[in-house]
Amino acid sequence: MKLLLPLLFLCFPCLQCFAAQPPALPNIVFLLADDLGRGDLHCYGHPYARTPNIDSIARDGTRFLQYHATGCTCCPSRTGLMTSKWPASYPTYPANGGFANHVTVTELLKKQGYATGHFGKWHIGPEQKNGTYGIDTVGAGEEEGGKKKKAPDERGRDAHIYDEAIQFIEQHKGRPFYVNVWGHIPHNPVNPTEALVKRWSGLKVKESDFPPQMLAKFADVRKAGGDVDDGMRRYLADIESLDDAVGRILKRLDQLGLRENTIVVFNSDQGADMTKAGGGGLRFNQMGSNGPQRGGKHTNWEGGLDVPWIVSWPGHVPANQIDTTSVISGADWLPTLCGITGVKINAADFDGEDVSAAWFGKGPHVRTKPLFWKTSATGSDSYVRDGQWKLARPTRKNGGELELFDLTADPAETKNLVAQHPEVVKRLSAKLEAWVGTLPKEYAKTDDKDK
Repeated sequence: MKLLLPLLFLCFPCLQCFAAQPPALPNIVFLLADDLGRGDLHCYGHPYARTPNIDSIARDGTRFLQYHATGCTCCPSRTGLMTSKWPASYPTYPANGGFANHVTVTELLKKQGYATGHFGKWHIGPEQKNGTYGIDTVGAGEEEGGKKKKAPDERGRDAHIYDEAIQFIEQHKGRPFYVNVWGHIPHNPVNPTEALVKRWSGLKVKESDFPPQMLAKFADVRKAGGDVDDGMRRYLADIESLDDAVGRILKRLDQLGLRENTIVVFNSDQGADMTKAGGGGLRFNQMGSNGPQRGGKHTNWEGGLDVPWIVSWPGHVPANQIDTTSVISGADWLPTLCGITGVKINAADFDGEDVSAAWFGKGPHVRTKPLFWKTSATGSDSYVRDGQWKLARPTRKNGGELELFDLTADPAETKNLVAQHPEVVKRLSAKLEAWVGTLPKEYAKTDDKDK
């Protein structure tokens, strides 16, 4: 026994070598499309789209069917993703004034040891430069409005954004990294090179392949003298070039041996524009589809808010799964990543929730906080989603009627159930009124960065 004690003492430090090591922090690659509709991807049911690389993220992970953007236009949606705050809570429109004193997901992850990068569209003021909101590297910025004109890239207009994102990944492959890859496709103008359009030569649109809302768009285009077949070819060529770029970033992750420990998410900031370009006139190449959903960009109906959300993380997120029941939001991005990476936050400070259990296939996420929508104008309509119910409350200024929908039974919002469920209307109205009461009484907003 006297001999064993020294041996045990000497071996004890060695036993620490066998202790469970903390898991490596996952890399995070966030791929965001611009104005891509719920029905624009093959894996979400488009009859013609060729999106094998985006589809592969769904095959390797989970596709969600009840994800909601935090706004029906670019800036509000991105604001919710970055800060987990409802956009209407900002007195100064974030495209003009930024995020004020709200912390961002990139600031939190940077403190956790992440290298952070952003490439592509920003649409959040006041400045976009290295160090802004905890982003180490900012590149390949805004191009809309002729700010950065360059020769067309035969690979597609987002190719350079993905080039820079790949370089960032290569530079930081030895440590955990977070990177936003936020493209412009398929935001107006949809004008792919002829080399890309030629891939779609011969395509003829069969109207029976599309829901009624698309048929109305086709009719408007034809009435205005446009060619529906040509517009569809150009739109799908733009989408295919995005898918090509996604394929390149996925391939590079594989080559670097990073795919197994990388969360890859594909999303769109809001739905396709089904109106006449927000009052700016009909755009023949804007052939985006929101499937059967009502409305689109510029509206807080499901067509404007319910967009693709696909998550892949091998060994953690179940492969080839479809989650039809979890109601999730862009506001959940920040708290979910904090939960996964061990960042400590006060959940009450944020409007979203940690939905990682649903990502990991541990059952549907049941919300404890409602979802709210309202544009940054004091007289705008307001909306709430709570459980299966969605209530739309118009203002006196805008007219219209109170509308209640059971989104579980009627995701296309076709049956107004106000008369049938007065108790639900009363309950949701109280929540909506309480939330609106917390919002600014006036908003500072200029048009220059909102266009």
